Amino acid sequence: MSDESHLEEHIKEKRSVRMRTRALVWNSRLCVMAVLCTVIFVSIAVLQCIGIAFFTKGFLLSRQVLDNYSTVADDIYEGASSLRNFDKAIVVIIDALRFDFVIPDEGSSKPYHNNIRLPYELTQQYPENSVLLKFMADPPTTTLQRLKGLTTGSLPTFVDAGSNFDGDVIEEDNLIKQLYHNNRSITFVGDDTWKALFGPFLNTSYPYDSLNVWDLHTVDNGVIDHFGPLLQSEQQKSWDVLIGHLLGVDHCGHRYGPDHYAMAEKQQQMDSFLQSIVDSMDDDTLLIVLGDHGMDRTGNHGGDSAEELEAALWLYSKKRAFHQLQNQDSYDIRRNGANYRKVNQIDLVPTFSLLLGIPVPFNNLGAPIEEAFAESSLYLKAAKYTLEQIHRYRQHSTSLMDDELINSKFKQAQESCTDENFSQLFQDYQNASLERCKDLWARFDMISIVVGIVLIFLSIIILIVYFKMIPSVVMTQLSEEIVPSIIAMTSLLTVIAISISLILKPSFMTLPWCTMLGAALGIVFGFAVPIFDRYSWIWLFYSFLDRFGGFWTLVALFFSFLHLAIFASNSFTIWEDRILGYLLTTFGILAAWKSSLADSSVKRIMGIYHSVSFMVITRLASLITICREEQGTMCTPNYDVSSWTIVMLFIQTFVFPSIIKAFYDISGSYQSAAPTWNRVFRLILLSIALYWGLEWFERHQYELTYDFVKRISLSSVHTTKFTLARIIAGTTLVAANVGWSRGPLCVGLDVKNRETKEVVILGYQNVYGSQYFLLMMNIIASVMLFTKPMGQFAIFLMVYQLLSFVELVDILEIRSNLISPVIVGLLGWFYFFSTGHQATIASIQWELGFTLVDTIVFPFSHIPIFLNTFASFLIATAAIALVTIWKIPPSTKPVALYAKIIENCGTLLAYQSVITLSTLIFATVFRRHLMVWKIFAPRFMIAGLVQIVVNVVLILIPVGFASGKLIIQINRIFGKGS
Repeated sequence: MSDESHLEEHIKEKRSVRMRTRALVWNSRLCVMAVLCTVIFVSIAVLQCIGIAFFTKGFLLSRQVLDNYSTVADDIYEGASSLRNFDKAIVVIIDALRFDFVIPDEGSSKPYHNNIRLPYELTQQYPENSVLLKFMADPPTTTLQRLKGLTTGSLPTFVDAGSNFDGDVIEEDNLIKQLYHNNRSITFVGDDTWKALFGPFLNTSYPYDSLNVWDLHTVDNGVIDHFGPLLQSEQQKSWDVLIGHLLGVDHCGHRYGPDHYAMAEKQQQMDSFLQSIVDSMDDDTLLIVLGDHGMDRTGNHGGDSAEELEAALWLYSKKRAFHQLQNQDSYDIRRNGANYRKVNQIDLVPTFSLLLGIPVPFNNLGAPIEEAFAESSLYLKAAKYTLEQIHRYRQHSTSLMDDELINSKFKQAQESCTDENFSQLFQDYQNASLERCKDLWARFDMISIVVGIVLIFLSIIILIVYFKMIPSVVMTQLSEEIVPSIIAMTSLLTVIAISISLILKPSFMTLPWCTMLGAALGIVFGFAVPIFDRYSWIWLFYSFLDRFGGFWTLVALFFSFLHLAIFASNSFTIWEDRILGYLLTTFGILAAWKSSLADSSVKRIMGIYHSVSFMVITRLASLITICREEQGTMCTPNYDVSSWTIVMLFIQTFVFPSIIKAFYDISGSYQSAAPTWNRVFRLILLSIALYWGLEWFERHQYELTYDFVKRISLSSVHTTKFTLARIIAGTTLVAANVGWSRGPLCVGLDVKNRETKEVVILGYQNVYGSQYFLLMMNIIASVMLFTKPMGQFAIFLMVYQLLSFVELVDILEIRSNLISPVIVGLLGWFYFFSTGHQATIASIQWELGFTLVDTIVFPFSHIPIFLNTFASFLIATAAIALVTIWKIPPSTKPVALYAKIIENCGTLLAYQSVITLSTLIFATVFRRHLMVWKIFAPRFMIAGLVQIVVNVVLILIPVGFASGKLIIQINRIFGKGS
């Protein structure tokens, strides 16, 4: 070999060594940068979580509970034993027994009508033995809160709804506790919530798992099977009060909705069960049948619509124990009983207590039910005892005792005990007392609310200053100063806060809250000290003016302002999904206009094409709806699982991967790992479609007419479905992500000339974006398993729209502009609604918790609900990195590239924080609004949860793991960095 060849090889070797050394240096700097940025994002997340916690503490209230306990020795109950009319009681709770389920409607063809006939027929035949009433629940209409109201006679507050899946023993004075302490033997069968709430006071109990809404029969069959022997004459001596809580009607509503043949079958079973109880009970036994709440047209509950609040109450005795009111018009059954007489659910508490000869629970606010007493004189006597009991409770409450108006009404009623006007005066007093309590228990902790709002506001200032005002080129140096400052200031101020709490012991803030406030202020000062040591307010102000100018930036600010202004009106808030659609369509129009001004014909054509695609997809996605009650007839839901949606899932199996391949082909990136990933993605989509097909078959086998179909074992279908779901979940959540972390890049070699060894690297121009999107495919596949078919179509449209958007970002050159993170954030919220959700408790799809398991098992029941609810935010937040890295070649400045990704991540977080802050502020402004607990409170709760989710996803994927690893991998291979 010649000397020139040796020299050329030596030069190439030295150049290779120099490039590898340079790559190692840049990679080490990138690792340091990634660690520092992760710490910074974690600090901001902690600050925002503390702010949300403070606001929640001040806004979601809990009422004052008195520890006092009623006894038969109390002076106010002297002579009350004369009202005792029954020795035993049978209480049957049919969960979600809506009132119109129990009254006839001969002209109706609805499956839920005319099946439970016994209560109405016996009331008509024996009006002195039977009473049927509309039983009005207090919101929230969740089971645990209803049981608390039905046994204590007091009112729930909104915060109690959060404990629906974590019930503790009720220490407050209640019916079950009174029965136990007055030596009444209690036997319970059914919903295991009773065991959690009243376990120590139940002499015998047979609890069943209550939260598996797919199971319509286990609890009901258990109650029926146990009641049979317990109602036999020789066994009736073993109990004084027999309680059964059946769940089949409620679960049928959650799973199928009320308008389904399974509802008719379940109701007919309930009617037969009630008939068997009536046949077995004796003359000294009171039968109480009630619904704890109703259900809406979708079969759900939790809110305060009429359908959710109107339950049924039926009292029956074989002896003449009741009387009907003279105004028979109040019992009109026309229009589904719209004019039927109503009583509050808490009214059952004093009624039940006095009829069984036990004291009324101390905190009761309800009034006796007039029809439940054989004579009007007995009702007036019961009202007198209840009047004294409510007054005693108010006098023991520091917040209620000095109410002059209510006290004057009490004196009027007390002085008229023997007058014919007493009944009306008592009702006026009881109603006024109840309404005043509702108002009083809506007192907010304004100090905590203001602290929460201020902390979120400060976090937004930090995000704007750090990620948008300070040049990204100095971000590394500044991060090296900020992280130690955060650690030092947080430690110092946390210690000071703890010391203040221990020494001064402020009444408005306990030690844990003082500690959190100190930590939050430490984070704020940890950011502020290095920033304002380096930059002045004036420089930051001019930087703000410089960075926030330009057409697209002004558009982004305008969109953000419109989104945050939505929450200033309850009408706009309930139509947020439509408004977001208009904003996205407006962006598509503006993008088409800007694309038409591009300097090359290719950019003009492709820009207009993707802009039109963006608008069309927005319109298609807006057609996928699940309605909230306030939208009324102006919204038509189309989210049901049907045969045609299953067929569409199988069609999507072929269309979705083809769309992804088409976008990869634009940059020649469909190389190496991309085809393999796309084939596996297609296989997963096919498996998901098969899973949902089995789910549909399991629901509708009864309706199919083919004999061979009816012979298929549903247990085999059930087992196959669970096995398939677990395989899909394991593949998408674990195996696919491990494979991505170790897989090759989406690049290939194309030899143009073998003699000159001219080689073209295919996919080079999109090496970052193509590889990152493989990780996105893992996320997409994992959330689609836990999303109903219509929601899966929405996710498909979302991914298509995101890919069109990042193409527009490249064409319009807006990678670092404010508009890009804002549009990604808007897409996250827009598809939250299109994937079958609303800012209401009732829209949470709890049934998806049983995709992997039959019973509630942490975390396998919780992960599906989380992925289902926040699917759109997971995808949008992870996709923010694509705005920076889509269609760019290996960078010569990897640290600067990573800084640009971090800038967009921080901007997205700032946008979401502004939306969250707006919901907090307007929830506070409208805290006395009629719709606060129906509209504004749920909206701020959803925003708070999304804020936490966005923080966590940013830390785990674009900031902490995926982006940094990908840049390091590509820098190591191509040796870029200078």
